[in-house]
Amino acid sequence: MAGNFSHHLLDEIRSRVDLVDLISEYVPLKRAGENWKARCPFHAEKTPSFTVSARKGLFHCFGCGAGGDAFGFLMRQDRLAFPEAVRVLAERAGVEVPRGQESEPSSQYEALYRTLSLAQSFYEEALWKGSGGDRARRYLDERGIDSDVAHRFGLGYAPPGWDQLLEWARHHGVKSEELVQAGLALPRQEGGGHYDRFRGRLIFPIRDLRGRVIAFGGRALGSEDPKYLNSPETPLYVKGQTLFALDLAKHSIRERERALIVEGYIDCLIAHQHGFTETVAPLGTAFTASQLQLLHRYADEVVTFFDADAAGEKAAQRAEELLEPTAAGLVWAVNRSGHFEGSGGLRLRVALLPSGEDPDTFLRKEGPEAFRERITRARSILSYSIEKALNEEDMKSARGRSRAFARVALILAKVQDAQEASELAREAALKLGVDQTQLWIEAQQLQDRKRSAMNAQPRIPDPRPGPRSQNLPATERDLLLLLVQSVEARDTLLPLLDPEYLTHPILRGILEGLKQWPGVRPDQLIGQLGEAEQGQLAALLLEEKFQGEAQVIQDFKRRAEIRRKTSEIRQMTLAIINAQAAGDPQVEALTHELERLQRQARELRELASSRSQERIR
Repeated sequence: MAGNFSHHLLDEIRSRVDLVDLISEYVPLKRAGENWKARCPFHAEKTPSFTVSARKGLFHCFGCGAGGDAFGFLMRQDRLAFPEAVRVLAERAGVEVPRGQESEPSSQYEALYRTLSLAQSFYEEALWKGSGGDRARRYLDERGIDSDVAHRFGLGYAPPGWDQLLEWARHHGVKSEELVQAGLALPRQEGGGHYDRFRGRLIFPIRDLRGRVIAFGGRALGSEDPKYLNSPETPLYVKGQTLFALDLAKHSIRERERALIVEGYIDCLIAHQHGFTETVAPLGTAFTASQLQLLHRYADEVVTFFDADAAGEKAAQRAEELLEPTAAGLVWAVNRSGHFEGSGGLRLRVALLPSGEDPDTFLRKEGPEAFRERITRARSILSYSIEKALNEEDMKSARGRSRAFARVALILAKVQDAQEASELAREAALKLGVDQTQLWIEAQQLQDRKRSAMNAQPRIPDPRPGPRSQNLPATERDLLLLLVQSVEARDTLLPLLDPEYLTHPILRGILEGLKQWPGVRPDQLIGQLGEAEQGQLAALLLEEKFQGEAQVIQDFKRRAEIRRKTSEIRQMTLAIINAQAAGDPQVEALTHELERLQRQARELRELASSRSQERIR
């Protein structure tokens, strides 16, 4: 994988890149001893199992098995090829990559990033310098959007012509097919050629966590339909897994320990303009569970905004969409004293705005203090669901109360946060006239039935080998741990070891790498291995050093020698059988050689046994 890059160059880049700073741009890290921890950016989890070692320059997730160095992290996070990751980190570290070390062509992703970046330049220039941009600038003034906010968000303008972007891009070496792949142009229905997707619209760049443009949203400036037009999904852009302005909001979300979700681009801009820089927006649809998980990397609380008239119905519907119970079971429980315990969930709250208002109009009319007060008074989204369930049942009849009890218990089965669970259960129990522990028991029974039904469904195995490395043979793992941590162990054992001796494919892959590049440090080897092997090698490198290293090396050496002798005996026995069948006169010589090998193997076993007895005494 390292291509033509020299190990010296890669080492220099690694040494200059602070891995903690790099990863902190994507997930908030917290110090844990000499390492740092976070919730893994590569899979959903509630308890942090993602570990970063600044001293060793490595990361590893003990939940999903992902691991590696700075290059590996960037490749996973930003879906880069290795040469791209090297170029990005070299630029970040101020290291010049000598010509000729890597001439691999740009990947599909890199070409898309370049096309989208050029398009943003075109749209921005059209807004601020083009003669036709005055219409869009007047619209910004009418909506009260300051020019510095518009520049910060990179707003632009798509001229009304059918091929304005196509012509501009052609002069900059971008083919029309590349614009189509980036979602910026469409093929004509009749005849040949293409036309611009965005025409006569205010343009909102949609960016990834590193601030790179991955898509665009366009708002009509008149009565054109649709009012909002977004880029189609591409290899860079998946609508339900992306949030508008998260690249700008992530640091504020982390500092304020909450995220605000509004529905539209303008709402988001106005919120930032009034100081609520922790605000993001979904992209044309209601926010999804994937988007919530993305926010959960940075904070444990999310606040969304509903019109007061429709709040109950919308909140209940949204709760159904986002907080469906899963086979993992409840994440809170009742301890012996009757209190709720457990943590790590995401609290989703609803702030109410006056009828007919949205964050944009409310902030411009009432100001930031009134908006902040609405946020402070926000309630759990599930409390609206509980309220709706209670209001829809006849609480005066036994049957109505029973139905309400069952519905509330089902809602509580969706709660992820322990404190929120306790508050909601207490509130609902008072209205139902029952003990909150009864609600928990019913919720647990409902959840058990749900989990049993899901587990009963046939599972389709994932054909793709993942990086997870569970159930490693202990002896094989100890051998690899010794090899990656000790130069003496590598010098002594590698000549004796055959990768086929190892039964686990991931450990076998690491051993093959160590034998193929014996002069390369194990941490340098990470770039030469596959994804699963990288993760396991990172885990081994992050472990503490072996105790009694010299004795352990000798033990493994004797095991390797015994195994080698056993293999030679097996081969010699087969040779004798074949020689006897063919009437070969070498049978006697082969038999003497077999006896010699058996004697050596016996001596090695006796020596190993005596060493074991000595350690016992």
